[in-house]
Amino acid sequence: MVRPLRPHRSLLHPLWLGALALLVLNDHALKGSGLLPGWLTGKVSDFAGLLVAPAVLAALLRVSSRRGFLGAHLATGVVFSAIKLAPEAARAVEALMALTPLPWRITVDPTDLTALPMLFLSYRALGEAAQGPEPARQPIAHRLALMAGSLACVATSRAPEPEPCGGTNGCLPQEPQELASLVIGNTTETEQLIRVRRLRESVRVDCRVLLADPTGALSRELFADAETWLIQPGRALPLGNAGCDAYLIDADGLPLTLLAWSALQFPEQILTTSTQNPQPARVIALQRAGARLELAEHPAVFDAPPVEPPPPAEACSPSAEGSRLDWTVRDDVTAVVASVTSSPDGCHAIALEPDKRIFYLCLPAEALPVKAGDMVSLRSVMITGVVSGLYPELRQGEQARARGVAIESEAYAVVALQGNVLARPWMLDRGVAARDFTVELSPIAGCDGFHDACGSLVAPLEVSLLGEGISGVVSLRAGESEVLKEGVGTLHLVRAEDMPVRDTECFSAPIDQTRLLESVFVAAPAAP
Repeated sequence: MVRPLRPHRSLLHPLWLGALALLVLNDHALKGSGLLPGWLTGKVSDFAGLLVAPAVLAALLRVSSRRGFLGAHLATGVVFSAIKLAPEAARAVEALMALTPLPWRITVDPTDLTALPMLFLSYRALGEAAQGPEPARQPIAHRLALMAGSLACVATSRAPEPEPCGGTNGCLPQEPQELASLVIGNTTETEQLIRVRRLRESVRVDCRVLLADPTGALSRELFADAETWLIQPGRALPLGNAGCDAYLIDADGLPLTLLAWSALQFPEQILTTSTQNPQPARVIALQRAGARLELAEHPAVFDAPPVEPPPPAEACSPSAEGSRLDWTVRDDVTAVVASVTSSPDGCHAIALEPDKRIFYLCLPAEALPVKAGDMVSLRSVMITGVVSGLYPELRQGEQARARGVAIESEAYAVVALQGNVLARPWMLDRGVAARDFTVELSPIAGCDGFHDACGSLVAPLEVSLLGEGISGVVSLRAGESEVLKEGVGTLHLVRAEDMPVRDTECFSAPIDQTRLLESVFVAAPAAP
């Protein structure tokens, strides 16, 4: 028979009583005494508190099942994790406790999450105690334990009493701290309202390319809407960066300025948000420059990207003006073509009999031999995984990722492919025995890249073909084509680009990758 769960039984367990004694001793005797370092007393509070708090919460809620006891532990863990990871959550709890006689000061420190295993220990050990045999009735002991545990938990993170000032050295108040990589410190004599724009969540960057020339690699379109912050004199605004990030900063009197750095340069850590005793390498000073404001020199400070990105160099123009692949074919279909309607943007509407179902296909007109009356088979093409030596255009360690559409009839066959590999004859049913070719990709001379309409940094590539299926060595750029040997067919290169800085909302590749190749292979008409 399963005994009912009574949380108050766990409050007299030796483990819980020991944790309570340690919590009280640490918070009201050891903290601030100088006997132990501050970081250690903070960790002791976390470990002991996570043994005490869940059982107290379960007893206050009078849970009566193992599920309820587990819920008390999960709730404790969620709140603890939130205030240790998110400054907003910590400040919200501080504001709530400020309404009580026991105000809190919470230090946001993700390393405190090392105490979370105590919840598992509490659930296992104290949960068994809560379902153990009913001891002799001890209502007064239970109530005293619950009162002591409740007070200890509420007082665990109380703000320290201010130290008396006096003597030759005086005293300094405790400095506010936040988890950040860098801070913008207001060194002026007045409060400053600044606007902060961070890179959009959809933006991906090659950090090496970004940090080589942040001003040229980025465009203003890549940044999200501005957040406004009021910084008091002597205070600092924390800026986080767990990878490779950038910000645009401006204010009344402060011209738009770019901040860019990587987590390798300035990893996130607990930083003071006061300018009274700063970590010099981590502070970007907001200071007066005559009647204007400026950000002081710092390795993370750069000129803002121009309002209008420079136009592509002449060598980039073929790629910049090239068409794009797109299609709506999702299922395998075999039907008769009722009509083909082409539009000026290079897209074609293919209506099929008998229901006039329409598929859209965007590719160069010379690569689409489909006409009304043809019996065609349409199917999706998917290339995934590593095939050693099959795709020489892949970079070392890169996996093939591409998708496309194939259209085949008795008279012709076409495969359009988008990804990091080129279309090939053997991707069609009739091209299995065709000879392959080797591919090399290189930047176009005289084209350092440009920003497209989405703000992404585009660096066009030149494709070099050679091998058994190619006459000599052939170089192709976007918009060019090559007829393969022995009447196999024609390869059309639609797009060949590196995109080291890109907005994935505008990036149509099969996966989030920096290189995009779009090509169409049209097989030669079948022999009669």
